[in-house]
Amino acid sequence: MVIPARKKLFRGFTLIELLIVIAILGILAAAVLVAVNPKKRQDQAKDANIKADVGSIATGLQAYFTSPGQGSYPLTLLKLEENKDLVKVPTPPAGAGAEYVYAVNPSATCDGTATAQCISASVSAPLFDKTATDEVWCWQSSTGKGQPVTAAVGCPAN
Repeated sequence: MVIPARKKLFRGFTLIELLIVIAILGILAAAVLVAVNPKKRQDQAKDANIKADVGSIATGLQAYFTSPGQGSYPLTLLKLEENKDLVKVPTPPAGAGAEYVYAVNPSATCDGTATAQCISASVSAPLFDKTATDEVWCWQSSTGKGQPVTAAVGCPAN
């Protein structure tokens, strides 16, 4: 009686096949990473944070200005916390400076009293995802809106 030869059943992939698949996946992942550009997305997220923070500060400044007995902008942003117009003055994302730039007008004579009122204000911070090399996000009380400006033009408080 003849015993049939056993067939060897190969299951799984060879090492070469696995390496080829891993290499192809790596190339695809690199292509997707380049297309997504995570640095640009991070910069855009930081810019959105800056714009939201400047908007919050602007709302607090307008609330301070219109509160009874004021009619003037505060000398510092910390006054917004003291007056309960903001719970906490926001801090900008890392790399944008220690705090938002705040200016009042007339800066030389303004002390917030009835005789020397701060009649206009501005808040600004540098942007990360810039269309111009030195672009900042600026809110001015005179326009009541935030917009990008170049640092050369600046963000005056008038």
